[in-house]
Amino acid sequence: MPRFAVLVLVLVLATAVGACSGDDPDIATVGDAVIRLSDVQSLYETNQPVDDAFRQALFIRIAVAAVDQALAAEYGTAVDPAAIESYYTQFQDLMVAQEATPAELLQVENASLRMIYLNAEISAARDTAMEALVVDPDIIEALFADPADVTTVCAKHILVATQEEATEVFARLQAGEDFAAVAAEVSLDTQAEGGDLGCNVAGDFVEPFAEAALAAPLGELYGPVETNYGFHVVVVSERTAATRAEYDADPWEVLSSTQASKIWQDWITAVVEAADVWIAEAYGTWAGNDILAPGEEVPTTTAGG
Repeated sequence: MPRFAVLVLVLVLATAVGACSGDDPDIATVGDAVIRLSDVQSLYETNQPVDDAFRQALFIRIAVAAVDQALAAEYGTAVDPAAIESYYTQFQDLMVAQEATPAELLQVENASLRMIYLNAEISAARDTAMEALVVDPDIIEALFADPADVTTVCAKHILVATQEEATEVFARLQAGEDFAAVAAEVSLDTQAEGGDLGCNVAGDFVEPFAEAALAAPLGELYGPVETNYGFHVVVVSERTAATRAEYDADPWEVLSSTQASKIWQDWITAVVEAADVWIAEAYGTWAGNDILAPGEEVPTTTAGG
């Protein structure tokens, strides 16, 4: 899995070890920031060989440095150390509650991790950056360009495997059978009790369902709608579009957690991919969203696949 995928879900940061001896060479730079061998080795109880786990840890070090620099350059802000400590404490509590070691949570094989901030600095950075990102005019313009991103829909559905089954469900409901009873009997979505999905931003649904949620006449049966999950018979009971004035007054009342996560992920992806990175040849090659092993070539794509 590309290391950026790991970064979005789990970011590791340990206290850096400052050393300048010949045994502690500079192995990477990010802008003006220098990453030494000890900065990566400090993640482990013993010296780690230069393998995929090592490159993953190096990638995370690079990403954290890139984010720190971007926050300062774009927003004139730095991450509050107290916020990092707060997130670290939450991680420690999570470990205790789950009786899990850091290595188990990170799914890093053959590595005994000694000092770990799980998502600590990046979580704190997210809090800092998001306050600026949600009022960025370009982001707001893109958000309001798609009605699915600013429209809340209250809906229920019945999910089945085939179009034939969906057509049969539609007919049963048209004939007057109770929606919740039919959902309990046949729907593959066992998490939605009686088929009720509650009220959500339309854009949080997969695209065909989101389009249906915006198009369906209120209170009427709609479908079948095909998604990668199967075929849905849908009823939308309520639909409300946020206004720009409402967003300007309080963006967090309009944004869903999914949308906020996407804004953050898009920003951090752009930051990491645009970072000015050098890596010593023995440790790999920077590929924008990954570190390739020495000798490994950057994957290429061809037209049509």
